[in-house]
Amino acid sequence: MQDLAIEQRIEQIYDDLPPTQQRLANCILNHRNSVFSYSASELAQLAQVSKSAVTRLLQRLEYKNFSDAKRHNRTQNRWYQTATEHHQTNEFKEYIDCDQHNISATLSSIAKADFYNAVELIAKAKRVFVIGYRNNYALALHLRQQLTQCRENVMLLPIPGQTLGEEIASFTQTDVIIVMGVRRRPAWLKNIMSTLHQKGLQLIYITDHADANPKAVSVVHFSCAVRGVSAFDSYASIMCVISMMANGVYQACHHDARSRIQSIEETYQTLNELDMEALNNGALVDQLEL
Repeated sequence: MQDLAIEQRIEQIYDDLPPTQQRLANCILNHRNSVFSYSASELAQLAQVSKSAVTRLLQRLEYKNFSDAKRHNRTQNRWYQTATEHHQTNEFKEYIDCDQHNISATLSSIAKADFYNAVELIAKAKRVFVIGYRNNYALALHLRQQLTQCRENVMLLPIPGQTLGEEIASFTQTDVIIVMGVRRRPAWLKNIMSTLHQKGLQLIYITDHADANPKAVSVVHFSCAVRGVSAFDSYASIMCVISMMANGVYQACHHDARSRIQSIEETYQTLNELDMEALNNGALVDQLEL
């Protein structure tokens, strides 16, 4: 575990923790950016556990003590570094290295069986609903845009200004619901997912490594590494998962997807919606580079 951040260590052992230590783990994850500014006693009080419970959890996470966890967290977590610390010659390289690490960590954590199960579910569903709130809305919008190239009946939720109740009431077990839940998600999102999961609906959950127990609310989940170089998260790994998923659905629906894309291209030209010359030149450049 030594190369893993604390949220990744927690994810690996969360299901095996007793309830008290799960409550402490949840407290650490929910206060990820400030928890190590506390003392061990203050952390215990915040989580409403004993100080010995803090010690036992840290030992299970392979830290020597609370000071060791603090030191490792500052090394691993770039949130503690200000933006001015990164105005250096190697600034671009840091971003490259960070995104490459996040993509590698994310893809290596995804089981092939889970990936192909998600692709098959999306390809065969009667309807696909993509849900995203806050920063996840833009990610959901992009995923929906990619999937709608391959198949019909892909809807984005929530509709601006609307709640989900009316839509959820119409969900059936022939539908697939994809939930984008990267951190800074609403606190009540899990309640919605739990309700849908208990009704037997097919949920695919794309989240981050800090989400302690995503499989409790989904059929398939993908945990993405999103730590950025400085104050803001990087979504490179999530965009990679979205791209892979869309391409997987395209392959699974190959004949219908090709016909659909051809029809879309013809509509673009008829309506003159896109700069087709630039689009075709880009495709030519891609072929030359290959």
